[in-house]
Amino acid sequence: MHRSLSRENRRLLKCLMATVLVGVLIWEGCGKVDETEEIKERLRTIASQVEKKESGKILSFLTPDYRDFQGRNLEQTAELLDYYFKNYHGIAIHLLDVYVDIDGQRAEADVLLSSGPLESLRRLVGIVGSYYRFNFQLEKSGGRWLIKNAAWREIDSSQLLPGSIVILRKLFPEKY
Repeated sequence: MHRSLSRENRRLLKCLMATVLVGVLIWEGCGKVDETEEIKERLRTIASQVEKKESGKILSFLTPDYRDFQGRNLEQTAELLDYYFKNYHGIAIHLLDVYVDIDGQRAEADVLLSSGPLESLRRLVGIVGSYYRFNFQLEKSGGRWLIKNAAWREIDSSQLLPGSIVILRKLFPEKY
């Protein structure tokens, strides 16, 4: 015996189907990595590798045809990293705010950099260090976001991205 569904039951069935559909879409979306977050995580990883002086791991985040703003290629960048790692001790990088534009394949990051005695003083008395703005041109290769081009410059605190101040307030509550 086949009975047709009442109007109320049809409405409940539609609601149930819509709920299941929305649930499936949300589940599918949760399984995909947000590319903006993936890029931010890569930049956090690079900062960590700089502190550990891991040149090889840092270079693995760069494209084979990488160039920086002064024209250095991958090999010259490796030499630059080796120079800094030999001459600077206790490097500390605090990745502050990061802006990512997936469509434009670029990222911008504020960084607080200190090393050696300055890093010790920062922890003791709240001396800040130097702020840098990094600009990256990105390229997706083999499913991974890599840095194709990088430029950086020292900036003062008035030029920081808005989210950087929020992070600095957490690091230096008495100063910001």
